[in-house]
Amino acid sequence: MAEPAVFKNKVRDLGIKPGDIVQYMASGDTDDYFTGLAANLLDYVKEQMVLSGYVVYPSVFEGNSLQINDSEFNVGRDVALMLLSVNRTAVFACTVSREFNEVLETQSNSDDYLNGYILDIIATLAVSKAAGYIRDKVSGLGNGKVTNTISPGNCGWPVEEQEKLLGLLPEGFLGITLTSSGMMYPVKSLSGIIGTGEKVKFKQTECRYCRSRNCPYRKEEYSGKG
Repeated sequence: MAEPAVFKNKVRDLGIKPGDIVQYMASGDTDDYFTGLAANLLDYVKEQMVLSGYVVYPSVFEGNSLQINDSEFNVGRDVALMLLSVNRTAVFACTVSREFNEVLETQSNSDDYLNGYILDIIATLAVSKAAGYIRDKVSGLGNGKVTNTISPGNCGWPVEEQEKLLGLLPEGFLGITLTSSGMMYPVKSLSGIIGTGEKVKFKQTECRYCRSRNCPYRKEEYSGKG
């Protein structure tokens, strides 16, 4: 296994804005109360850390199958369309730090549901931003030619393959573990791949492939298909 690259980013450095949080809430309410509350909670966790890292492997893509090292992934037709011409794959993971996770768990057990909800959104956005940070790093390795970040459970890629994907990272990477049901812990964790190759293309959105009607990151209206 190649030596992994590991990064630590404070929440304040990830570019999250109060408006991003309010938009994620999808409440239709953008008044000063929610914006101010989001800003205060962002400030509250601004020093908390988000951890991320990746390992790059040679990879072979054929049909709907991606082979990374000795592991074969049946990514499905939709993901296959994103991986055409890939010859190297970065396997990545992002998660909140232990201290940040403790803040989230403490708040989730309190009676202040709104604050807990907003902190949960901040953590989700922070991990997503960290994945984007990783994509930018991998882009530097591939002469700027990278795919979108793609994760098990998205676009028809079976979520059950997440355990096999994490097996391509060092054991206990970034402190992430899998529960008996196959869920990552800390809950605010994300794993996936980023492909590189001379002809691959990054698209600002792959929403047309996504079958998740209520995806919080959706940038195009749900087509009703899938």
